[in-house]
Amino acid sequence: MKKFIIKTILFLLPIFAISLSMEILLRKIPNDYLYKKEYLDKYSNEIETLILGSSHSFYGLNPDFFSSSTFNAAHISQSLNYDYEIFKKYQDNLHNLKTLILPISYFTLYGKLENGSESWRVKNYVIYYGMNVANSFVDYAEVLSNQPKVNRKKFYGYYIKSNHDQYISCSELGWGTPIQSKDLVETGKAAAERHTKADITSDFNNNIFNNNQQILNTIIKWCKKQNIKVLLLTLPAYTTYRQNINLEQYGITIKTANKIASQYDNCIYVNLFDDTNFVAKDFRDADHLSEIGAEKLSKLIDKKINEWK
Repeated sequence: MKKFIIKTILFLLPIFAISLSMEILLRKIPNDYLYKKEYLDKYSNEIETLILGSSHSFYGLNPDFFSSSTFNAAHISQSLNYDYEIFKKYQDNLHNLKTLILPISYFTLYGKLENGSESWRVKNYVIYYGMNVANSFVDYAEVLSNQPKVNRKKFYGYYIKSNHDQYISCSELGWGTPIQSKDLVETGKAAAERHTKADITSDFNNNIFNNNQQILNTIIKWCKKQNIKVLLLTLPAYTTYRQNINLEQYGITIKTANKIASQYDNCIYVNLFDDTNFVAKDFRDADHLSEIGAEKLSKLIDKKINEWK
């Protein structure tokens, strides 16, 4: 038995050593999460307008076109509970914050990152932001969270091919830099289907909905005490996306956003979901703005913020 244990340990040691080395090297590869965490660590006390949210605001709101000192802390698939975690982490350092932008997308109130197809992204908040949000032990490691082929591709691209520029997909101020445009019809149907809940009345979805409402109220109340304005925003979507959504889910979302905004004098809700000023060239796919659309929207929202003052 003793020999068996020794042989097993000797067999596992190289595997453990390789895995540990791979983990360390993977963590050294630049990424948006680490970049934004380090930016917020250094400059959160200088930010006047903070943008949170998912890919809609990540690609749709460019701080370069805001007149105030603005940073985009959105991430792809970031749900409200992770918006809240980022906000909590830095709220005591946001000494100059005047406006917080919180997107309310079609799926926002019914979604949580850890329950979706991109739950693997949770590890980014654990590893790079240092947040206590792990749902399982795999969230503590790159080598466990991703498929081996994904990790091999990242390792090869960064360390062997030296493609160092492709791992951060945001600008210096956090905006999601442009990617290739996609078919507006196909992406409209696919995205709407992906964002629609099969049964919004189920206990599971109701619990998520209620929890997200609570998060919104908590953030807005704290901001009110600090004289910070909160702008709830539904970003524009192309017609092929709007035509394929569930109207009940959308209706409840819009009604809830309006209700919450009406309860606080430091909060407004702006719904641009079907704004006809945004045309095909303003979209890179049916529910994400292009570089042109992001500039247009950013200037519009900046104007609204300045008028609100």
